[in-house]
Amino acid sequence: MTKSSTAATKTHRYELMHGEGADFVAYQRREGGTWQTLATWMIPRAICN
Repeated sequence: MTKSSTAATKTHRYELMHGEGADFVAYQRREGGTWQTLATWMIPRAICN
């Protein structure tokens, strides 16, 4: 099985992170071999009574 060439050249990604009271989506870009977060968005959780 061969590895896809697009996986090695991927330059951005979105990552879902879980926090207490809210979830976050992080937009990350690869800079020099390491991933750097450029922006985050909060997804608030619904309050259930």
